[in-house]
Amino acid sequence: MIKRVNFTGRRRIPRDRVQIEVFDGQPRRFNALVNLDDMTLLPHAAVFLEAMCAGSTVIERFQCGEVGDLQVLRDRPLTEIEGENVFFTLKVIDRTERFGRILGIAEHIRPERSGKQTAAGRRGILPIEPKDLGEEIWRLEFREHDVFLLVNDKVPGLIDRARTDPLFYSVVYPDVVRRILERAIEENVDIEEEEDRWPVLWQRFGKDLHPDHTDPPKSDDVEEEKEEWIEDVVKAFCDTHSLKAKYLAGLANANGSDQ
Repeated sequence: MIKRVNFTGRRRIPRDRVQIEVFDGQPRRFNALVNLDDMTLLPHAAVFLEAMCAGSTVIERFQCGEVGDLQVLRDRPLTEIEGENVFFTLKVIDRTERFGRILGIAEHIRPERSGKQTAAGRRGILPIEPKDLGEEIWRLEFREHDVFLLVNDKVPGLIDRARTDPLFYSVVYPDVVRRILERAIEENVDIEEEEDRWPVLWQRFGKDLHPDHTDPPKSDDVEEEKEEWIEDVVKAFCDTHSLKAKYLAGLANANGSDQ
């Protein structure tokens, strides 16, 4: 059981202070190296690494020693974690209080290297995840740190088509961009803040793509202004990726394959 902790006054720890590698297997296993040099944290504060998977409430906790005596985690099993999108949270906890006070935290740390069972590398802006959607082909799911494109796991090969098929991409993704930006604006976040939850990442994405690189509107701005900004971004997205041409080429290829 994970004990209760107090989040008051916590300090952000850069994600690059933690290096993680996950290995395929049943169960998967991982190595982790934590570096807290020069972080001016209490030397006797406990350090924990928590593993979890997107879409699941299961958390596995691993003790990494103390700030002044860190342990390298080697060949640790992930016995309860399922799914491809595994991520970790590092917590430094002062256990001298009744409820441990979190002194530092690094959230949403992704493995730097992994096998085929686990997503690794730089964080993507739109992870794709298979799920039983009944008669739906795709759906967006908004979570705390990420927004996911869910695709029906009962349709063979759909997850690969969602990544590479020009017909799927050109028909679905403009609406995906539009819906996410609408929701991101309503979240009312500051895109200059350090936190990189999905509303921040997506509004930065929209600003970079906008033809004038205009800041996104605020949630309380006039609806017409929000709609115009979003449509400008969606148009730029379509133009950048030549979606009409990709669709026509994909359609011609599909028709050719049927003959």
